[in-house]
Amino acid sequence: MQQASLLTARSALGLPARVTRPAPAGDLRWLTAVAVVFTACLLASAVAAPGLGWDETVYVSQVDPHTPAAFFSAPRARGVTFLLAPVAALTTSATVLHCYLAVLSGAALLLTLCIWRRVLPAPVPALGGTLFAGLWVTLFYGGQAMPNLWVGYAALAATGCFLRAVRQPPRQLAPRRDWRAAAGLAAAVAVAALMRPTDAIWLAVPLWAAALCVPSWRRPAVLLALPAGLALGCAPWVVEAYLSYGGLLARLQRAGQIQGGLGWHLTFDDHARALQGKTLCRPCHLSWEHPVTAVWWLVLPLAVAGAVWAALRAREPRGGLHGYGPADRSGARHPLGLAPVRPGSLGPDPDDPPSGGGRHGRGPAWPLVRLTDPRGPLHRYGPAPVVLPALAGLCLAAPYLLTVDYAAPRFLLPAYALLMMPAAWFLYWLTLLPRRRHAWAVAVLVLVLLSHEVIQLTVWHTMVRSTARAQAGIERVATALRAVGVRPPCVVSGEEAVRVAYRAGCASRQPDGHDASITPAGLARLGARRPVAVVVAGGRRPPAYARGWRRVTLPPVPGFERPAAYVSSPRKR
Repeated sequence: MQQASLLTARSALGLPARVTRPAPAGDLRWLTAVAVVFTACLLASAVAAPGLGWDETVYVSQVDPHTPAAFFSAPRARGVTFLLAPVAALTTSATVLHCYLAVLSGAALLLTLCIWRRVLPAPVPALGGTLFAGLWVTLFYGGQAMPNLWVGYAALAATGCFLRAVRQPPRQLAPRRDWRAAAGLAAAVAVAALMRPTDAIWLAVPLWAAALCVPSWRRPAVLLALPAGLALGCAPWVVEAYLSYGGLLARLQRAGQIQGGLGWHLTFDDHARALQGKTLCRPCHLSWEHPVTAVWWLVLPLAVAGAVWAALRAREPRGGLHGYGPADRSGARHPLGLAPVRPGSLGPDPDDPPSGGGRHGRGPAWPLVRLTDPRGPLHRYGPAPVVLPALAGLCLAAPYLLTVDYAAPRFLLPAYALLMMPAAWFLYWLTLLPRRRHAWAVAVLVLVLLSHEVIQLTVWHTMVRSTARAQAGIERVATALRAVGVRPPCVVSGEEAVRVAYRAGCASRQPDGHDASITPAGLARLGARRPVAVVVAGGRRPPAYARGWRRVTLPPVPGFERPAAYVSSPRKR
């Protein structure tokens, strides 16, 4: 009888009803294809640029048993070093590490998209994953030893697990708590906190607020999973704060100083200009020569806003059926527009136990009816899978757009990962609009997406080539220093000290700046006992303590003008 009433209501809306079967595994093949292509691109990048970046060197040196560890500044967390430890115990080859991270990154992308496969219509996670994985920022950092992309994966997984943990079961079934989804939520938040504790806080806050504001979402498992995962992931960072930085507040204060002093800084234009192919814009005096590279960045908020608007309005007045399941009889809005719908009217949930019969054991426990509204695709959770990632993504982007006075594209990777889901939903929703008169619009949309991807691949290819040239230059500098006697135990200071020291097998020490770990007098005394090299560029004079040291002309390095090193002559024992 319930099935008949749904079909009658469907006819009243003038929309055809259709019976569906459980979703096939075809969408999983699409997700796998996205992850495989993404991994292949990362492996190609690992082979093309066989070296480590500056931040990568800091993280790898922490687990390299053959090289002194570089200075580990206050904002950094140990999550990347934990990720590298299993392979670093065998080899610290940059190519091997990058290939390992490439495969791991592809697997993480597939896992997070599979979580959303049960939340959004089948094509949406594949499209959202393609849009995110196709960004040059994602491709460039996908196989690198950097934390931001892993925070993005964790944020995407945490939001998907949250939505699955708070779902509403059918009336015919006893209410059940999805502890597996809650455990996944805690694990994802813990991973984010291991990588970047502050980002994990900005991720947990909107999820916690949503769980409190929506009455049907106040599940004990969810309310416990969020703080538990946050505490577990932040524990190593907090313990290290008391052991090495003089306490938690002292570490937070020092981290803010290294970030340039947190305050009210609007850096929207800096982030847009950095998308031309700049890994760090500090200070951002970069001219905007290729604005086409930032078009997608300006369109993304519009697509997300369109998705939220379409998802919240896709319901019938007076409690009728709409594109996202049965509305309340009163037709009233839910808090935040986030209340889930009962999947009983939308067909079986693949995660629910198989039905052995209704109340009397005859037939399914709910009808296999799925409604298709021309205003948008159906899913089991109402507007929640569109509104919640948009809210969490904005929270993750806000501190970098509003409080940090410089730009680095990788900072916004977690926000991009979340925002691409509602943006992909909006694009998919557009394709379901009546196409008799608008077929040309769909063709234009496809061409625009292809053009966007061509631009991203072009920037990524340019970045990989320039990175390979810079890494080759650093290797030549390290070779030149070894040729003049700078061999372990040795110390390198000055320009690019971290990367040059690591390649030469030396320790990197700086007498000033954010990584200051020794005084000038201490460095001079060290130069009397072991080889110490101070690298300068641009024809600058050496520091006072090194003016009597031997000057060595170094090979050219992209980005450096007239590099040179001043090498100490330690006394023979």
